[in-house]
Amino acid sequence: MTVVDTGTRFQRQPLIGAGGDLVADVEAWLGSEPLRVLVTEFGGDPAAFTRPELPLAARLAALDTFTELWDTRRGLERNLATELGLSETRQSRVIDAANALGLRGDPPRHRHYDHMLMLGGLVRACVARPSYAAHVIREREITAGEVTTLGAHRPFVGNEFEQAAELGWGDLTEEYEALDAGTRRAFDLGDPEFEEGERFEDIGGTWGVKHYRTADGLPVRVVAAPSAEPATRRANTADSYKFFAEHVANLKPGERLLLISTAIYVLPQHVAALRILALPYGVEVDTVGGKPTNRPRLPLSHYSATKYLLEVRSTVRALAHLVSALER
Repeated sequence: MTVVDTGTRFQRQPLIGAGGDLVADVEAWLGSEPLRVLVTEFGGDPAAFTRPELPLAARLAALDTFTELWDTRRGLERNLATELGLSETRQSRVIDAANALGLRGDPPRHRHYDHMLMLGGLVRACVARPSYAAHVIREREITAGEVTTLGAHRPFVGNEFEQAAELGWGDLTEEYEALDAGTRRAFDLGDPEFEEGERFEDIGGTWGVKHYRTADGLPVRVVAAPSAEPATRRANTADSYKFFAEHVANLKPGERLLLISTAIYVLPQHVAALRILALPYGVEVDTVGGKPTNRPRLPLSHYSATKYLLEVRSTVRALAHLVSALER
């Protein structure tokens, strides 16, 4: 379906954390025009989430409950989520508002970062994100002390088998394998210098780290993080960040981390990084959306309005966890 342009434009909200006061940034996001429009569009009362007499945590919890009507994943992977039945006009308005809320990337603020991080995900992300990271380093747009890609032993689902086959990886069956292949291809890596890890009968607890080095000597690691609940689920974003901080990196206060994601996922992944990495370790985190590169050339992704609403919901949940951490 073609999305019509209604002409609606919203003022772009600053990335949460850029203002130096996390609580004030969250309050501003809750009271922003694009969020008011989204809530109103689906029959909600925006004032319910901005009343100053209610604790911030309570308002985020209420917004989390409201956004359940957008949840077409129901615990499934993103590529298995169903679509909401939205008109073309509503789709355009949703995408415009979500972009203004921060679901798209900004350029990096610095030229050098101590750590460059990429989360894995579906097959396309396992290729596109390392490819962009290698591109900006190769073109000397950014320098990095070390590079880490963070994934999990998650079996492929849905169309991932077809995507892997199109990339020449028809024998791959899981995210960690695809992330390793995508990272090796992007950085022209040979065999790892060494590997470490543990395997368990429950794949959720299995972890591994492959240590590489580029021809120029840049350390590159490919990580499969274990799940905090290995019996019930695979590792998620929070698990990956925690494993990176506790096992992989030696984070020091004042270090700069550049997290490379896909634009639509920038905000929820950034908010999680603020809570898990910036707050406890005193590091500075920037999160950007990677741009397409030619290594290899992939078809552009076109995200539906439903996909944007799912990531707004993910952002709300990430903000609730962040506020809870700030109140401890």
